[in-house]
Order: sequence, then C-alpha cells, then structure tokens
Amino acid sequence: MRTPLLLIPLLLSSFFTPAARGDIVYLRDGKTIEGKVTRNENDNTYRIDTTRGSVIKPANDIQRIVKAKLPQEVFTERFVSVDRADLNELASLVTWAREKYLVTQKQKVCGLILKIDPNHEMARRELGYTVFENEWILEKDLRKKQLDLGLVKYKGEWVSRKEQSRLIFKEETERLTTLFKSVESDNHIVVDYAVRKIMAYKGERPYELFTPYLSSPHESVRLVAVSALSQFPATAKGRRKEPPQEAVEAARKLFNLALAEPSPKVLKVTSICLRKFHPDETFRQALGTLVKPGDAGAIERAREIATTLLLKKRIPRVFDLLVTTEPATEKGGIAEVKENKEILQLLSSSLGVNHGYEKEDWKKWWEENEWRFRDVP
Repeated sequence: MRTPLLLIPLLLSSFFTPAARGDIVYLRDGKTIEGKVTRNENDNTYRIDTTRGSVIKPANDIQRIVKAKLPQEVFTERFVSVDRADLNELASLVTWAREKYLVTQKQKVCGLILKIDPNHEMARRELGYTVFENEWILEKDLRKKQLDLGLVKYKGEWVSRKEQSRLIFKEETERLTTLFKSVESDNHIVVDYAVRKIMAYKGERPYELFTPYLSSPHESVRLVAVSALSQFPATAKGRRKEPPQEAVEAARKLFNLALAEPSPKVLKVTSICLRKFHPDETFRQALGTLVKPGDAGAIERAREIATTLLLKKRIPRVFDLLVTTEPATEKGGIAEVKENKEILQLLSSSLGVNHGYEKEDWKKWWEENEWRFRDVP
C-alpha cells in the first residue's frame, strides 16, 4: 500500500516534536549547545539546529534544556536598538555576531561601520579585506594576482618578495641593534644572552647586518661582529656561484680592520677569520697594500696576511707585481716605473730564493721548482 503524499508531512511531524524556538542545551559533560531543539520520540534523541549546522544528541547525554531565544532573534533585537553612529557599539555587535557564527548579520553591521569609517581595520578584516601597498583589497582578489605579482604573505599582509625582504631586514637590523647594545653591558648574564642570540643568526643577509659593527669603538662589539661573520664564509665549500658583492665588501672591511685593530684579541680572531672568509679577495687586498706607500705598521700586517695566504696557485700573479707602472700624475707627464721591495721581500722570504725584480727569471725558476713546494693547511 502506498502512502498518500499529503500524509507525509503529518508522519514526519510525529517523529520530530518541536520545542522552543531557541534553547540552551546543557550536556552532562559540562558543555552547552545553543540552537533550535527538536525531539525524535522514536529513538529518544534530540536534534539541535545551530548557526553552524545540526547536531544529534541522545536524550541520556542531555542534563537539561533551558528555553532561550535563537541567536538570530537576539541579533534582530540588538540591531534594532544599536546606536548606528557609535563605532564601539557596532564593533561590539560584530564581535558577538562572529562568536555566534552569524555571518550574514555580521557583514551587515560591518557595512554600517565602513560608512562611518572606510578604513576601520576590524570591519575590513571581517569582510575579508587585507592591506596591500597601503590599500584595502579583498583577499580573494589578491590571491588571483599572486602568481602574476609573485606576492607572499608576511605577518598577515600580502607583499612583494622585495618588500618582504626589506621588512625582514629592517626587523633584523633593529633586533641586532638591541643585542649589540647589550654586548656593551657590565652584566655578564646580559652579555652572554646577547652573544648567544647574535651567534645563532641564520638569516640571509649577514654581511650587511654585521659589518657596520666592525667599526664600533667597543672592543667586545668588534669581537662579536667578527665572530658572527666568520660563520658565513663567502667561499664556503659546495658554493658554485661567485660570492655576492656584499661578501666582497665584508672581506675588505675585515681586512681594513686587521690593518688598524689595536686590540690583540680582536686582531687574532680577525686574522683567523680572514683565512677562511674570502681568501682570494683578502690576498688581493694585501698585495694592493704592499705595492702602495703607507703606514709601516699596516704594511707589516698586510705582509703577514699575504704570507699566510700565499698558496701555490697564487704565486704566479705575485711575479707580475715585482715591477709596476704608476700612471702620470699630470697630463702629458711620464709614467713612473716602480720596483716594489715589499713584493720582493714577500717572495724571497716565502720561497727562500731571490731573483731580484726580473719577473721572467722568477717565472722560469718557478716552472722548474714548483714541484718542490706544497701548501700547508
């Protein structure tokens, strides 16, 4: 026998007996559920229709049901009475609506807020807006541009990779400024903490961040800065690319520090760092210092550095510096040919022979005797 269609609603109503329009259901586990409650007499369960969907609970799980208004009804009452010119009241209603999962109602109030203040942050974010290049834009629209613009999300904001890099660098600069300031402290606990934090840096721009502190008037700051840079050698093993220009500049500043450093402790650490940081650039700097007139102390240190870095592969280029030509200082003047005694001293003391300033004699001797020498690690 087929059931007439007109009887179906009557049969369904016998299974679900409606309770109050809105209720608060207290469960035996201490939780509460708010919504429209309907009881199923057949299997002794309750269906609770909430703003997030429906939940079925056995009658045994329910401690009591308290009659209450539905969140939608409460919102309607509050919306009618709210002061539409008071941003605080409207924002409070938005917060309440969000907590009750009343999405449509929440958006309605946000619209009122934006009529008063188009840049109200809370209302904008509740409606799905985010800031990009100092303007509000819907996140869904911004995502469409992501691939084309190469945008990334940084601390809740969509920015270009270039801007992200700038912001990270700014934050790291400010953080390191504070830490290096702490290195100057008389409190050894503060100093120890700061040094540990500085040495734990794993960012991508160490050369730009640490080199400014090489010129600090404080010995402890210079010492930490050199130690930090030593963790990022420009010519690390496995690196295929040429060192970045920032690393080259850092090597030059480390070399200049070694020439003028008054502290034996900092000088020792700097000398060790120079051997591994960017030895090719440091060797170039040392040779450049030896062929130019300058302070005797700086020349002596440059000679020591060059001697330390004088590997077999670098020796041939030194021969070319035995005699150099200085350009004329005036227009129409005569260029000066100069014999560089510091270069000769470097070669003779390192190789144990002296062939004067004739580079061809040196080259011929080297071709015949190179096999006798080996680099010392």
